[in-house]
Amino acid sequence: MPSEEIALNELNNFIKNRINNYSDSRNFPNIIGTSKLSPFIKFGQLHVETIWDQCMSAKHRTAGTSKYLAEIGWREFNHTLINHFPHMLKNNYSKKFDKFPWEKNSKFLLAWKKGLTGYPIVDAGMKELYATGWMHNRVRMIVGSFLVKHLLINWKEGEKYFKNCLLDYSEANNIAGWQWVAGCGADAAPYFRIFNPILQGEKFDNDGEYVKKWIPELKSVPKKFIHKPWEFENTDDFKLGRDYPFPLVKHETARAKALNAFKKT
Repeated sequence: MPSEEIALNELNNFIKNRINNYSDSRNFPNIIGTSKLSPFIKFGQLHVETIWDQCMSAKHRTAGTSKYLAEIGWREFNHTLINHFPHMLKNNYSKKFDKFPWEKNSKFLLAWKKGLTGYPIVDAGMKELYATGWMHNRVRMIVGSFLVKHLLINWKEGEKYFKNCLLDYSEANNIAGWQWVAGCGADAAPYFRIFNPILQGEKFDNDGEYVKKWIPELKSVPKKFIHKPWEFENTDDFKLGRDYPFPLVKHETARAKALNAFKKT
């Protein structure tokens, strides 16, 4: 297991080399723009107070530093939440969601877990998670939104799978994060905020570097179609349905269905 010394070195390296650009770079999964310190926090080599003190004592504090400390604050807020509202450990923080019409679809759930939804940015994230025990934060939101809003599968299924896979698993952060995405948590994302996996991919992985790293089957697909391969004509090197699955659902149809369900909650 990594030592406290290694963890402190990683923290200092982050503050010295990456924190200044954190506000922007944290959103792009094809680069190392996040701190990647969460596993050290999880296993006790770093304490959040140490991180806070080191950031505050740095000679040059920028907007990136402020944004990072805000994320640390969000982490602590999540822990406060479960202490004051312990019912959210097993159930919705917002009880009006207790009657939400979640759908049980074992086929779709398994496809999501295996990274076979037909949406590249979603599938790349799920494959990264399974292979490494970690997933980029921006992608965590995208795959979470896809499960609960495109597939209408209960957030508890996603929370349980992340619990089994994440090296940096934190009960408070995982539960609060999933409920935020689902719209049933404290200060949650509004029900009408449904991530478009195509646009999210084009915005944060424009060249498809992240997608092609985790889904090499798409390496021959041009940049124009990397986040919507169903629009790419079949070639000898790539055939939809053979090399990569058709989309489980159509984005526009799934979005309309989700909005209708959430409006009734």
